[in-house]
Amino acid sequence: MKIRIPQFLLQKGRTIRIEPKPLDGEDKVQSIEQQLKRKTAQALIDSLGDADPFVRAISSEVLGRLRERGAVAQLINSLHDPSKYVREKAAIALGHIGDRAAVPALIKALEDESEEVRVTVAGVLGHLKDRLAVPALTNSLKDPSTIARMKAAISLGIIGDPAAISALFNSLKDENELVRKYACEALGNIGRPAVSALLLVLKDEKLRAYAAQALVKMK
Repeated sequence: MKIRIPQFLLQKGRTIRIEPKPLDGEDKVQSIEQQLKRKTAQALIDSLGDADPFVRAISSEVLGRLRERGAVAQLINSLHDPSKYVREKAAIALGHIGDRAAVPALIKALEDESEEVRVTVAGVLGHLKDRLAVPALTNSLKDPSTIARMKAAISLGIIGDPAAISALFNSLKDENELVRKYACEALGNIGRPAVSALLLVLKDEKLRAYAAQALVKMK
């Protein structure tokens, strides 16, 4: 289709102003929503520095639910917060956001003095499925906390790196039955590279059932 432009508009020195297309109703709503989201996110990020640990914790949680990538650096800093509750919420938020740039900081957080934080971080690292976390998670199989050891085994199974086979096999001797169970399941999730280890486990009366289930479910 040809568009005819009136000659007088083409006269030398004449300025032509093109007005931007006005936003329709739906575009206006989306624009307002985006502005509000940016303002809300920034307000929440600012609240991570609030004097009240409850405010810092809630702000971390909401930023995670919003999956606000702009808050990753501040949430990483919150892993060093004086409050273990804030540190735990920051780790959960980083898991929701899913930015693997947080993995090194989360790995360091596996050494947190708080059992709750270590348990949470071990679970988050499994969710992120980054093999960089495997050596630290294998170390967590020796954590004093039974729950932390369980979480570490589960996460290693989710990541599925054969590098964890030896450590998981050793965890089959753990004093806690659930840790042994999850270590066995993790070996099954790793798949064929772990077959030899699971076949050895079949000789153990206490673990035979877990090993058999892991082998049956193996892809």
